[in-house]
Amino acid sequence: MKRKIAMLMTTIILGTSLFGCDDPSKTNSEGGEQASMAGTEESIVASDAADSASSVEESSGDAGEANPADTASAEPDAASNASTEAVSYAPEEIVEPEIPVEEPVQPVNQTAAEEPEQQAETTTEAPAEEDKNYDIVFMGDSQFDNARGTASEIPAYTCCLLDKDVKFYNLAIGGTSASLGREDYLDVSSFNDSCFVGICYALAGVCPSDYLSAYAMYEDFQKVKPENVDLYVIEYGANDYINGKDLFNPSNNNDIHTYNGALTEGVETLQKISPKAKFIICSPSYCVWYNSSGQLIGDSNVVSKGIGPLKEYANTASNFANSAGFPYLDSMYASKFDLKMETYEDYLSDGLHYTEKGRQIYSAVLAHLIEQVRGKEVEDLPYFTITNFDFWYYKDSIGR
Repeated sequence: MKRKIAMLMTTIILGTSLFGCDDPSKTNSEGGEQASMAGTEESIVASDAADSASSVEESSGDAGEANPADTASAEPDAASNASTEAVSYAPEEIVEPEIPVEEPVQPVNQTAAEEPEQQAETTTEAPAEEDKNYDIVFMGDSQFDNARGTASEIPAYTCCLLDKDVKFYNLAIGGTSASLGREDYLDVSSFNDSCFVGICYALAGVCPSDYLSAYAMYEDFQKVKPENVDLYVIEYGANDYINGKDLFNPSNNNDIHTYNGALTEGVETLQKISPKAKFIICSPSYCVWYNSSGQLIGDSNVVSKGIGPLKEYANTASNFANSAGFPYLDSMYASKFDLKMETYEDYLSDGLHYTEKGRQIYSAVLAHLIEQVRGKEVEDLPYFTITNFDFWYYKDSIGR
């Protein structure tokens, strides 16, 4: 009996060994590893798909209207990387601030402000005396037009620092570009665009000028005698950028639908009617941009509307000035004064337009450059900082 029991037990043990050779725990483990690998592969595929979808969304956001949720998540990065990597935004997402209306705190003294007007009346009666004055024509956008009539606009502050023989005319119009709109057809006989080229054509008599009567600059425009102009100071670019104008046309250097072409055509037109005139080209100024929610999205080094950031328009202006041999005023790269991300709130009232103190510093730089053009100032221009600049002390120190 015991032997039978022992044989039975032996049989059971051998059977278990033969039919139970696949370890269940090993099978489960391998199955678990396979399941885990499958899940990982699925995750990778899903992740790749998500990345692809994200890339497609970003591409479509660059080409068309940005997804508000995507834009909101991207804004902090755009602002924090403001000087390293360009970020493209849909045009409607970049808000152009309105031109601020402000009361000047320290206007030019009344005598100096009235002097150009009095001289104009005198020279109208005696044209032969006109050449005794150094005539400066300022042409530009809101940076030159802002605070017009308060004697604290950039042209007035600039000429306050110059000799008394200077007479200036401010032909700037806020919101204007150098170039004509991309889709606008050029018909000179009925030209009525207030861009830089349009004003140049009107001065030259190439087109009628009565359409400019809607602007405050028209009073000065009517007093300009092109043959007597000694210097043109030209400042455009911000609105070319805002309106998405092309930088240049490789096949037509005088294409007035482009920023470079408009500068070229406009200056060549002025050279024909003002043969003794010299030129100063001013860059568009450093600025920061906000979206419709009032959030900072970046500065003029990185925020693009499809053509390129504003700094590329400044580079184009610099290249134009260098190729033509004209003096160039840089207000983009803080080479003359410390307008940059850390100081823009002191210089700019709304991220784009200069405060009064900003206009004073800009004018000091410009006045020094004008003196160099006239051969009256040869020393290097000091680097101005917003924290220690006093316009009236500077004015007295140069003996004007």
